[in-house]
Amino acid sequence: MSPIRIACVLALAACSVGEPGPSLDIDRELAHVAALTALGPRPAGSEAARGAVAVIERELAGIVLEVAPLGDIDVPAIEVLGTTFRSAQRVHVDDPDLIVRFGPPGKALLIMAHYDSVPGSPGAVDDAAAVAVLIELARELHAHPPAQPVMLAFTADEEGGLVGAEALEARHGDEVELAIALDLIGARGRIVLNGASTRIGLAEMQWLAAAARDAGVIVDAPLAHRVVSRWWPQAERADHGVFTRHGTRAFHLYNRGQDGLWIDTAYHSPRDTLDRVHPASLAEISRLVRALVAAPVPRADGDGFWLPLAIDTVVSRWWLLAFDLALAAIAVLGLGALRLSGGEARTRGAGLLLGLACFGVAAAVALVADHPIALDPERVALAPYARSVLCAALVITGVLGLVTRVVARKLAWIGARRYLAVALVPLAAIGIALLAIGAAELAWIWLVPAAALAIAPRLPRALAALAAATTLLPGVLVLWPNQLVEARWNGFWIPGVPLAAWVVVLGAPAAGAAAWWLRARPGRGPLGTLVLAVGCGVSALVGFVLQLAT
Repeated sequence: MSPIRIACVLALAACSVGEPGPSLDIDRELAHVAALTALGPRPAGSEAARGAVAVIERELAGIVLEVAPLGDIDVPAIEVLGTTFRSAQRVHVDDPDLIVRFGPPGKALLIMAHYDSVPGSPGAVDDAAAVAVLIELARELHAHPPAQPVMLAFTADEEGGLVGAEALEARHGDEVELAIALDLIGARGRIVLNGASTRIGLAEMQWLAAAARDAGVIVDAPLAHRVVSRWWPQAERADHGVFTRHGTRAFHLYNRGQDGLWIDTAYHSPRDTLDRVHPASLAEISRLVRALVAAPVPRADGDGFWLPLAIDTVVSRWWLLAFDLALAAIAVLGLGALRLSGGEARTRGAGLLLGLACFGVAAAVALVADHPIALDPERVALAPYARSVLCAALVITGVLGLVTRVVARKLAWIGARRYLAVALVPLAAIGIALLAIGAAELAWIWLVPAAALAIAPRLPRALAALAAATTLLPGVLVLWPNQLVEARWNGFWIPGVPLAAWVVVLGAPAAGAAAWWLRARPGRGPLGTLVLAVGCGVSALVGFVLQLAT
């Protein structure tokens, strides 16, 4: 296929979504959720957990159901970067896994949902909604057997450490071709692919994307999620993680976006009730699982990349790697060709070292003005994070502008291209480092501005300003309030590091690029200098006032 044809196919796929496919009985699913949540919290070994088993058995009466009590199960340790998050232990659970098979013999597509919940939580989204979907899917497959082997499993004691999944894998792991965990579904928001380790590649992603198009739904694959799953598959917290750890292809589907956040604040709380489950979300996941069981599980075929912003579009990961490598080459070659003093007068004045000192003063002021934000699980809000990031950016910009204006009263600023190099080097270094450690999904975020700065000196002034503005990309994506809240909620927040410090680090290249663009242009005259000084003063003042008002 020619590159032009490939581009046309991708453009069409990125801008369209299929018609809604057939769904399951949503009213019955909601009734199942109501029945399960009416039992109250369902921790392993409780009367309510046994009640959940009874609900499933009653609803699947007439369907051959394997009831497999767990007994003694060895749960392995979980270690990430030398830190032990869970020690190896042996646990005893009397609750059973409930397993039902459909279709011809052979290695099966396994779809799982856990029926337990944490103490104190009715567990509607986590995970009664998924249980309800599997009950109705089992009814559908019983009436219309699939062409491929399908296994559905209602697992016990997921909350205790994926215990039911450990038992399921030990007993039936060699019968599973690919495993999918449905967990935290039914909330408002798009369906998200999570847990896609290195075992989930091009063929598996294309299979999921094709099913999503057939079902008329949109599946997101957040880049940060993919990188974390590739680096630390042992830390996955849904049932699919057990199968990934034992070498079976597996991933997790959930709904992301409840209450306008990328997290569900009712997670593991008494507020995870029936009213948190949205019929539209149940309908979407129901259509998707129907489409998945109808499409044969593919053989593994290389690695894949789920295009961001596009709709259910997957390409070979080699395209991403080639893109990243091209950007890195442009950045390195541009840096090599950048003559730090070429064409600039060798006169005495305020140079790069003094400029870095000015930025250090601005950073110190921003850090002093910053204050920590407490994460209250009951009242999570994006506004404090957005305000804190904005305040730090305004203070740094304002103070840096004022300090450099004071210096300029005594010494002229010189060495414009040195600032460009200082901005380019960390961007290129971070991007290349991420590429080298297997995070190609994130590397482009730093390599795009690095490549843009590398060619900026050869661009017209307006385009050069646009190239300099790309240095804001890492800061915008990393410090997006939803991103910050999700990272903190999921434990990926580095303790003790204030938001202002992130703004300083991620904003440094932008400051260098701005300094290059300002220094490289002709003198502005007294009016321009006054406007710049006043603007910087207002920026610093607004930042301080907003921070004090928090």
